[in-house]
Amino acid sequence: MKFADDLLALYKKHFSKEDHLPIFVYSILEQLDHEDLIHILQDCKKEELQDLVASSVLEYIDTNKKKTLTPTPFQPIEQKRKKIH
Repeated sequence: MKFADDLLALYKKHFSKEDHLPIFVYSILEQLDHEDLIHILQDCKKEELQDLVASSVLEYIDTNKKKTLTPTPFQPIEQKRKKIH
């Protein structure tokens, strides 16, 4: 992905260690607006976009696994409503 390659080159130009790469990337992305982010995605090849979305979804699932996979008891909607008389 060209954007990632350019971002890494910029980082390496200013820093010697990759210890702060995540902070650098997030700080750059924070400065972009919706249009900028869409433009980056539009420049991706289909395979790059699929990998990006898959990575994001898997990271989201991994981060929220306990919330997402915890079963909740089924309760019909009628039981949830309180009767007001």
